[in-house]
Order: sequence, then structure tokens, then C-alpha cells
Amino acid sequence: AEGWTDCWATGSGGSLRLVTDATWSSFDADAYLRPRRGGGTFYVKALEDTDARREPVGWRDDDAFAPGEGWAAAVPVLPARKAAGVHAAMARPVMVTPASQLLVPSITRLNATWFLADFGRELQGGLVLSSGGGIPPGSRVRLVSGESVQRMPAHSATGAGRGGSPSATGGESSSGVVGDTWGFDFEWTLRAGAQTIEQHEYMEFRYVNVVFADSLAARAGWALRAWRVEYPWEEGHARFDSSDATLNAVWELSRYTVQAGVIDTYTDSNTRERRPYEADGLVAATARGWVQRDFAWARHSHSYVFAFPTWPVEWQQMTALLAYADYWATGEADLAAAYMPLLVHNLRLQDRDGTGLLNCSAVTRGGCAAGRAGPGHHIVDWRPAPNRSMFAFSEHLSVTQAFALAGLGRLGSLAELLNRSALAASLAGEAAALRVSMEARMWDGNGTGRWCDGACSEVGWRSGVTTSAWMLWLGLLPAASVPAAWRQVAGWGLEGFGDYGAFVFLGALAAFDGDDGSALLRALTKCDAQSWCAMMRDYNATMTREGLYGAGGTSSHPWGAAPLAGVAGGVVGVSQTSPGFATFSVRPRLARLTHATLRVPTLHGFIDVHATPNETRVAPPCGTTATVCVRDGSAPRRLLLDGSPAAAQVADGRHRCAVGVGCGAGGRARR
Repeated sequence: AEGWTDCWATGSGGSLRLVTDATWSSFDADAYLRPRRGGGTFYVKALEDTDARREPVGWRDDDAFAPGEGWAAAVPVLPARKAAGVHAAMARPVMVTPASQLLVPSITRLNATWFLADFGRELQGGLVLSSGGGIPPGSRVRLVSGESVQRMPAHSATGAGRGGSPSATGGESSSGVVGDTWGFDFEWTLRAGAQTIEQHEYMEFRYVNVVFADSLAARAGWALRAWRVEYPWEEGHARFDSSDATLNAVWELSRYTVQAGVIDTYTDSNTRERRPYEADGLVAATARGWVQRDFAWARHSHSYVFAFPTWPVEWQQMTALLAYADYWATGEADLAAAYMPLLVHNLRLQDRDGTGLLNCSAVTRGGCAAGRAGPGHHIVDWRPAPNRSMFAFSEHLSVTQAFALAGLGRLGSLAELLNRSALAASLAGEAAALRVSMEARMWDGNGTGRWCDGACSEVGWRSGVTTSAWMLWLGLLPAASVPAAWRQVAGWGLEGFGDYGAFVFLGALAAFDGDDGSALLRALTKCDAQSWCAMMRDYNATMTREGLYGAGGTSSHPWGAAPLAGVAGGVVGVSQTSPGFATFSVRPRLARLTHATLRVPTLHGFIDVHATPNETRVAPPCGTTATVCVRDGSAPRRLLLDGSPAAAQVADGRHRCAVGVGCGAGGRARR
């Protein structure tokens, strides 16, 4: 076997370096792991039909182990021969649960040979099966992991093998069959004596069916545990609590998702498709940024999708927003500088036709239609796509124009920061030309004005809630048109939006003080069929699901974690006003809440907020400056800061604010 190892192991006793050399021996582990390609999902997985009878006994933990038959001298191969151009990753190394901290499930016996293991929460990791020696050699055990447990009518099929299932007696319903497996179904063969079989490929799952081939093996002493793999997580970086139990539960559902549902990149879902997607970065990276003071994790994935964009046109366009978000978080424009030509290309200005607008059939005929995948196709929202009451599809989609115009503005600002004046001027010219075309063909000037869903003449002058939400969120409406658009979005509610659309919807509501926060709170805490509450109630979810309602999809989709942004930036009202939170504002919109407490991690440190209807306490990191507000209706006749009249005050009709607030003595909160 050829390979190379050079690693450090550090513990309480010091450090140990392990380097492959000629004294090492190698064994072809395929002989006993028996890997095979798994199917049924969007990536190739390695399933292990391990045969413990073929494993060299003692090689793991016996210092006296002597390699015998099947072993050969290892052939060290330096990385330069096999991996030219390899460089250090920006993300930190992932963590794997040590052997002393393996997770132990609750186990329910379903019949003589079937068991259900429940680890309590969705996790990423692999299985470890141990036996004390009572299992007959050659016994087979099937392991099926998944995200749900099905309920099914009783029937007579029993036993193991690929087709069996537990049965009940007397016609009652049986339960305990694992569903949403995403193809993780494999079989292990045991040997004589005490043994431990360990899985090497990680999965994402909560439940496991353990199915023995015979009842004798099932009665023998055995134990199932799991190891966990996840990206480093700092517990003290964020916290939230409020007077609403449902809001607290929705926050925790979302927080746990971006903790335990990712590794070193954002992806679709590691159950199914382990590939970074731009929209997953938009939602998941934004959400994780509200709860972890870690900027390298997002950068690591951004750099990949900039260079290797995915197929939806809108996904490619949003790379400009991701680059700007990195600058906004770090105060550095170097990521944008490294990829600027690709970012400009990804805006898809080359798709413009004679109208001056981007045509959604420019690359692929029929690319405008919802629900079709492939290069040149478009996604307005996903699971579900917007219905006809929300959006009118046409050759010139409003959302596509919006991403292009907003991206031009953000890349232009970055070009100015990078002293690329010619590029900044070029981007400004492109933005002006696109806006002229949009205003000429897409703007309905009746009343306070609104954007149509496409060229107004093509869509019958329709302006649906989807268009209004995107335009509000991206800041593309003139000030006079904002209140009416906000009322349209708030009045419609969350219904009909998918997880990705919900992120935009919450961002749109947070972009304007249209009420006291009731619209935001209603969307975040409602418990009808399309809600985060229903994910927990109806699907027993412990991570956010792929869609806001209906069966199907994964139960571990980080792009469902929009409530983290909706709570922090909307309900509590924390909003940065310069890169790195050097300046920021806190405008709570508590609605019926009696209190809300939040910690937000930033480049400068942690912002701690405690808000009630009559008081807002904020502990700004030293070196930052805050604008601290209370609702105008609840503010005293004199606005006080630390018990004294605030030296500098502003009022915006909804809030009265103290401006220029720095950190208190010893870091204490200002109030």
C-alpha cells in the first residue's frame, strides 16, 4: 500500500509526532471492510459490509501485535508526488468524538431479532458495535440508519436480510422501522470472541435499526454506540432567551442545526449531497455568523463556490453577496480581491437581451420554468417554488434582475475599497444601465410605485409578494415605496415560502420598522403546518428540515436556520452599520414579548443585549460604538442612559435612541 502520514497527537502528557517510514507495515483493509458504492442519493457514498472474521485481531490496541499473513511493507509516498498544489485549508480541523465519549442510544426491542436505537438528536458520525463474545461466529447483523421512524401496518414479514421488517400480533400497528435512510443500509458479519466493529464513513442520522439474522445472536450481549464528527463549536459565543417558549425552541432548533449539521463547509445536507451550494452559504453562513465568532468557516466554502459555481443562475449571482458579507464580517476585502473577475462573471450580465434585462432563457430554452434543474435554469424559491398568487413567471424574472443590480452595487463598493477605480466605474455604469432598463420596463409608477414580477407588459402588471420581499431585502425600493411593500409582505405572511424564501422573507420584515415586531414574531412562532414549530411537533425534528412544510426532503438542512437571523436581526434588532460591527444599532421589536436576552459574536468581541418593553441594556465591545434604542411608545419623557439624560438622542418615529454609546466601565452594560 502507498500513502503518507505526518501528524501530531497532543495530550496531557505532551505531544507525539507520527510519520510514515520504512518500519511501518500495511494491510489492505478492503479485505474485511468490504466497501461498496451506495446509491439513491446525490453523491457516491462508501458503505461497509464489514466481515470481522477477516480483520487481523489485535492490530488496533495490542502492543505485541506481529503482522503476519496479508501484511506487507508500507511504501511511504511524499505528498509532492500525489498532491501537487495542496495548501492549508482556511477552516479549522474537524473534531471526532474520543473513544471515552461515545454516544449511547436508547434501545427498544421490536421483536426477537429487530431493535430500534434512538440517539435522541440528529448527529453526524458512525456506528460502533461491541460484543462480549456470546454471539456465534458468522452471525450477521444489518444496520439501517435514518432520520425518521415510520409507522406501518402489521404484516408477517420478519427476520433479517435486505427485505425483512418487524411484525406485530393481533393486527395492531407496529412502529420502529427507520425511514429517510438516504441509502445507509449495510451488513456486518461477526467473528468468535469479544470484538468491536467500527464504521469509518460518517453518516447523518438519529435512528438505527439493528437487525440480527437469528434470535440467538440477538439475545447475546452486545452494545451499539456512535462516534460524532463536527466542526469546532464554542459554547460561550452565543445565547438567547425570551418570554416565549416556542421562540426559544425555534432558536435552539436552528442553533443546533448549524452546530451539529455541518463540518468544515456549508453543504446541501450531509445526509444527501455533500457539495457547497451558494444559497446554503447565504442562509447557513449568515445564520452561523450570528452564533459563532468564526469567519474562516464561511470563507473556506465561499472560495470554493466562487470558483466552481452551481447550476441555478440566481445561486451564481449571489456569490457577489457572499463576498460582500465576508467583507462586512471581517473588514477585509481580500476574498473579493482574489475572485473579482469570477464574481463579476457570476452576475450573468451576459444574459441580457435587447430589452437591457437578463433573459432567463439566454442559456437554456425553458430555463425560466420553476422546478427544473440544469445549467442556465433558474430558482426563485425552493420547496416550494412560488405559486401563481405569489409570483408571475416570464422571460425576465424580477429576482434575477434584483440579484444582478444588488451584486453590481456591492462589487462596485468592494472595487473602490481595493482602489480599482476603473473597475468601480465600469460596475457603476453597468448598474446604472440595468436600473434604467428595469425602471423603463419593470416599474409600475401607480400609487407609491412598485416593481413588477418581470417586464410589466409580460406579466400583466402583476407585483407579487415574492418580488416585494426580494426587493425589500436587497434594498432596491425607493424610500417612498418601502412602507407599502412591507405591508404587502407582512400581510401575506410566511405561507408559500420555502426555507430559502423564509430567509428572504424575515430579512424583508427586518429591513423596515413597519410594526412593533408582531409580523416577525408571528412568522417565527406560529404552529400551523408551515412552520418551524411544526417541524418539531409533527416530524420530531431536532434540526431544521429541507422545506417548511410537507413530507420529503432531509431533516438536516442548515438552510432552514433562518430564525437565527430573524431573531437576532429582527426581533432583538441588532444591526451592524459598519464592517466588523465597529458600529451597530439595537432597535428591539418585542411585540408581546416581556423580555429577550441575546449574545452576538463579532470581530471586536461579544454584544450582550437584554431588552424589555421599557428598557434596553447593551454591553458593546470596547472599541465599538452603538446606537441603543427603546420603542417610542414605551420611552420615558426623557431618554436616560445609565440613569442620566442621554447626551445625544435621535427619534425615527418608532424608536428613541441614544447614539455614540461605547463600552461601560469594566465592560458593564449600558442601559
